[in-house]
Amino acid sequence: MAGHETTATTLTWAFYCLANAPWAEAGILEELDRVCPGRSPTIEDVDQLDWCRAVVLETLRLYPPVPLLPRQAREADMIGDIPVKKGDLVMIAPWLMHRATDLWDKPTHFMPERFADGVKANPFVFFPFAVGPRICPGMNFGQSEAVLCLAILVQKFKVRPRAGYVAEPVCRLTLRPDGGLPVTAELRQKAAA
Repeated sequence: MAGHETTATTLTWAFYCLANAPWAEAGILEELDRVCPGRSPTIEDVDQLDWCRAVVLETLRLYPPVPLLPRQAREADMIGDIPVKKGDLVMIAPWLMHRATDLWDKPTHFMPERFADGVKANPFVFFPFAVGPRICPGMNFGQSEAVLCLAILVQKFKVRPRAGYVAEPVCRLTLRPDGGLPVTAELRQKAAA
């Protein structure tokens, strides 16, 4: 699962978001023209692809690949006024935290600028890779992989969901659009040249 399914679902949701935010896609294309004009992006370019990274992070906020994180209590504790016994299963829900109205401005809106210019969110409010001692060891790799794949694909293809299609998230092992995401991919003119 790690490193391919989570990246694939992130990219799926990113294309869904970009199709509904043409200004964000235009920002990626402008960044690619500046960072790697006339060539495909490479791993050496990832640190300069700030807008691509912001798009990926905002996609992870809205559609975390793993929307529920089960944890087992090592000792008795309280969560608010709820007692937790040692051994109890506690479900942590990035899906809910990432959309909380008291933690985010316009939480259901796709706003990559939240993460632009290296802005980092509180790791206890934004945690698509978990947080603390159980944080995903592949977090940096996964983010870099998603940024690079998104940059390469956006540079070469215009990806559009079927007209009028509204994706319904469904949680299996990862968060996916129910029934997949029907798209048309068109080669961009610059990519054809």
